[in-house]
Amino acid sequence: MARGTRMMLVDDDGELLNVDNAGDVRAEQQIALQRSQDAQYVHNGSVSTLHRCETIDAKKLCIYDLDCKIKITNEYDIGGTYTGEEPDLWFYFTTSVCPGNNYLLNLFVCHRKIGNFSIGVSNSNEYKVRDRPADISGWTILPRTLTWYTFKSAAPNENYHIKTFCFAEKDVTYFHNNIVFIPISIVLNASHSLNSDIIKSIKLKHDHSSVLNKQEHTDFVLESATTNKFPTHRIILAAHSPVLRSLIKDSKVTSMSLDISDSDMTILLEFLYSGTINDILNQDCDTLLKLADKFQLSNLFLIAELVTAEHINVENAVDIALLAQRYKLQNLRHKVLSFIKNNPKVMQTDGWAKLKDVNLIKQLVEHIYSGSVE
Repeated sequence: MARGTRMMLVDDDGELLNVDNAGDVRAEQQIALQRSQDAQYVHNGSVSTLHRCETIDAKKLCIYDLDCKIKITNEYDIGGTYTGEEPDLWFYFTTSVCPGNNYLLNLFVCHRKIGNFSIGVSNSNEYKVRDRPADISGWTILPRTLTWYTFKSAAPNENYHIKTFCFAEKDVTYFHNNIVFIPISIVLNASHSLNSDIIKSIKLKHDHSSVLNKQEHTDFVLESATTNKFPTHRIILAAHSPVLRSLIKDSKVTSMSLDISDSDMTILLEFLYSGTINDILNQDCDTLLKLADKFQLSNLFLIAELVTAEHINVENAVDIALLAQRYKLQNLRHKVLSFIKNNPKVMQTDGWAKLKDVNLIKQLVEHIYSGSVE
């Protein structure tokens, strides 16, 4: 290597470092150093099929050959994270080709356990390209600014859509011979404080209400139990409900009937398109929870839990306790049991007189006398 040339090295954060006048160091040593640092960065905190990554250390999803994969509609594994020998999460993505040579990367996660978890993922597809000499692979990295998503699993191996990235044809050319990194961060057993900020946060994540109102370029029809037709967009349905995604995965299907009322269909579509429900505090809590459960809408569970908690009173406390138990809503369960403990008049209501759930009665008695909740 000629004296005075400029080498491009990479630090532990993946940032390029300039090294001037490197001619006094043998070219072979510089290349070996760069390869070593390149390999170290790729391995450090990367989730891929080639690396075993501890969940607490996960910093980025590592995707190989995306320039080829993104042009073929399919499902591709990214890799998993672990705590010791126990698997926690498995990441994968699907691809979709849109008109105008636009390509969608739909990012998903499979939660291998029961409980809550939060994922922060890059909030944009405006990537940076890290060039390398010809014999060293480079990479493309998305912004490190994260948007956070919280999910709740009632059973192991539940799957969730996290985010969809859209790339144009010109973007795909930068992926050639490059590893693509999507920055992430993971918090297991996340405590999701139920407050008004939850609604605002969820709404900001996917607000397509204007698309629903205009009903332009619809490509799918949902029918209610009364056979009323609701024009929709296949990609919106698939993106936010794993149940609907499974039902409409056959690309030849253009309509589908759901066994729900017109009013419930309206609520469902409003949530799928906007991420929230107008006048949600006046909605029936049982309806919201049934829809969340039927279509596996984890964020609607969070909102419904908030709304239901604000509706607790002496007359409905027992009914809400039953709802919390049925849908495994631990925050709501704790709040309603505490409410019953502090309001003995609940035991004089019809709900209490008709209560036959032995397990719930046991929990109530334990909470009242011991002050603890399992």
